[in-house]
Amino acid sequence: MRSGKLNPARDPGLQTRWGRLREDFVRWVTRRHQADGRRARVTRDRVYILPTRQGYMLLLILLVMLLGSINYSNNMAFLLTFLIVGIGHNAMWYTHRNLLGLKVTVLPVQPAFAGARPVLALRLEETDGRPREALRLAAGEQESPPAFLEPGASVDVAIALEPRPRGIYQLPRQRLSTRYPLGLLEAWTWLTLDTEVVVYPVPFPVGSVPPAAADGEGEAAAVPNARDALPDEIRDYRPGDSPNRIAWKTVARTGRLFVRDSAGGDAAPTWLDWDAVHDPDPEYRLSVLCHLVLEANAAGQPFGLRLPGQRLGPDAGPEHRDRCLRALALFGLPGRSPA
Repeated sequence: MRSGKLNPARDPGLQTRWGRLREDFVRWVTRRHQADGRRARVTRDRVYILPTRQGYMLLLILLVMLLGSINYSNNMAFLLTFLIVGIGHNAMWYTHRNLLGLKVTVLPVQPAFAGARPVLALRLEETDGRPREALRLAAGEQESPPAFLEPGASVDVAIALEPRPRGIYQLPRQRLSTRYPLGLLEAWTWLTLDTEVVVYPVPFPVGSVPPAAADGEGEAAAVPNARDALPDEIRDYRPGDSPNRIAWKTVARTGRLFVRDSAGGDAAPTWLDWDAVHDPDPEYRLSVLCHLVLEANAAGQPFGLRLPGQRLGPDAGPEHRDRCLRALALFGLPGRSPA
C-alpha cells in the first residue's frame, strides 16, 4: 500500500503555493527598497547574509565542542573552539564585503521568439579597488556560473530566462549572491533592474496562403511567400546597390560582384495582410505573418504590414522589420506582463 505523503518535488500545486509564499516574503523584506530602473548600487542596507547548510553544520559542531570544553575544563579545546569561531566571524565580514559597493547595470535584452529563452545580461562594475570573487546572478529558477572581478574592472554576467509566449514582459526580480571565501555564509542582494523583454510569435513557414487583392493604386497584393518578390535578373554591381541584393552564389562561382535586379524596374511594395491568411486561429495568422516579415526583410524589398486597426509601412530595413515584429508580438494583448 502506497503512502499518502506528498512529495513537494512532484506536486506542482504545492510548488506554486510555496513559490507564491516565498515571493510574498521577499516582497515584504524588500518593501523599503525603491525600484532600481536600469542601474543600481549595492549598499549596506541591501545586503542580507545567513549561514549556508555547511555553516549551520559548523555551528552545531562548535556548540558540541564548547559543551565538551566546559564539561572537561580543557583549555586547548576552548582555544580551538574560539579560534574556529574567530575564523568564521572574519569570513562573515569578507562575505558581506564581497558584494558591498558593486554597481550593477542591466543591458538591453535582445528580442526572442516564443519558445526560445531570452538572455538577461547584467554588467557588474567594481569601483572600490578590490577584487570580487564568486559572484552569482539568479533570476527565477536560473543561475549563472560564478563571475570574478578584477579591481576597477567590469564584467557582463548573462543568464537565460524561462521561455515565454509572445508579448512584452518585465524582468523577474534578480538575486546577486556570493559565498566567498569559505562557503560557510551566503550574502545576497535583491535587484529590481528593469528593461523590456520582447517575445515575437514563432515564425511559421506557410505552405499556401491566398493572396489578398490590392486595395490601392501602386500597391501590390500580399503574397504567400515573400521570396516570390525576389528580383529575377542578374547584373553587375554598381556603387550604392544594397548588399542584400548581392547574388552570392554567382559571386562565388565567377569571382565578380553581381546583384539581382528587377526586370520591370521599381516594384510596388509588398503588403502582408492579416486577411490574406485564411485560418480561424489568430496565433497561426501571427506566426505566418512573422515568417513573411522575416522573408520580406531578407529579400531587401519594401513591404508593409496590415493588421486589424493597424497599418505599418511600406518601408524596408531592420528598424521597419523590428516595428512589424513588435506589432505582431503585441497584437491583441493588453500590455506588459511579469516574466
